[in-house]
Amino acid sequence: MNTVRIGEREYPIYCDLYVLSKIQDKMSINQFERDILGAVIERDEEGEPIRDEKGHIRLVFDKYNIETVLFGLTLMINEGLEIKAEQEESEQEKITEKEIARTCRLPIEKLTEILHTEFLNCLGSKKKEPTKSTSRKRST
Repeated sequence: MNTVRIGEREYPIYCDLYVLSKIQDKMSINQFERDILGAVIERDEEGEPIRDEKGHIRLVFDKYNIETVLFGLTLMINEGLEIKAEQEESEQEKITEKEIARTCRLPIEKLTEILHTEFLNCLGSKKKEPTKSTSRKRST
């Protein structure tokens, strides 16, 4: 199982169908991926998505959705903790979004990379970047 360092501790992180179902209770899987990557659908004057020559929706990379990052990270860490407790036949611990937000010192880019990698592992995908046509624009 992969791990992520939050504060002074190393936590297991795991994405499975249970985690995906909890994400889907809140938003679409595609929206979750866009939010953790900081991707926004590029739109024309009428609000319609702009597509490239292959028909893929164009994405612009802007701001990460920190609320979504914390939500997904908390789900995946707590799922990892639950699986670990079952394997070790020990009592399960939990971590809250607030604990993660207060103690995590990883740069946001690294944190979202870890989260996205675990998300892609669950989907069985080997891609590193979205397959959509993308433009790079990061606002600070």
